Amino acid sequence: MIFLTYGTDKNLCRDKHQGLTKALLAKNNDSSVFKISGENFSESSLRELVSGQTLFAQKFIVSCDNLLKEKEAKEFILENLADIKSSNNIFLFLETEEQVTRQMSFDDKAKIEKRHKEIEELKKKAGKSQEFLAKLSPDGFNVYSLIDAFFARNKNHAWALYQEALMKNVAPEEILWKLIWQVNNLLVVKNTKDEKTLKLKPFVLTKTKLLARGFSNEELKKLSASFLDLYHTTFLGSEEFEFGLEKIILKA
Repeated sequence: MIFLTYGTDKNLCRDKHQGLTKALLAKNNDSSVFKISGENFSESSLRELVSGQTLFAQKFIVSCDNLLKEKEAKEFILENLADIKSSNNIFLFLETEEQVTRQMSFDDKAKIEKRHKEIEELKKKAGKSQEFLAKLSPDGFNVYSLIDAFFARNKNHAWALYQEALMKNVAPEEILWKLIWQVNNLLVVKNTKDEKTLKLKPFVLTKTKLLARGFSNEELKKLSASFLDLYHTTFLGSEEFEFGLEKIILKA
């Protein structure tokens, strides 16, 4: 079984990962906890943990700290995801990411994008995953104000906030992830009959329902497709990507 905690909010990711480890240990108090990082990684040891059990513990809880950053560990994990997923033991992965900024070089942005795709590959096999994104840029811009303006269909205000975000070094990629997250929220709320199953706080639910009324299902699906198309057809961090996202905002 795989649990994944990841994202750009490094402190929150680590806190959640450690909390999950403690919670699972409390539920499985006869289990053994193994902590693996780049400093003590061994392919043979991890392979044994994927398949092995001791005579004294029902399960292993394996805490994996940013192993996808390590070449040897990454190769082993990505090649053996199916076995890790089907293991009787519990694997908790912590993978923190860097925020993309406009000052970064093309190569640095490419490395961050490559790492994010590797984490997404791990996420596909995870039984549960949680992503925690840093809410504010280093210059203090609130990205959610842009997201709210976009889904309120106030394109002039959304465009002005987009320009402000770029001037304050907010990465266009960060804006895209949040747009994708919100359009998915609107689709779920719009198509769920029993609101109690959504597990949203009353304020968040009310706000999301209000925004969802401004879109048809077809419009939301087209928006989602345009975001994903931009992601797959342009290079993250490039001027083409930045301009493409601007065009979508102006069409809202």
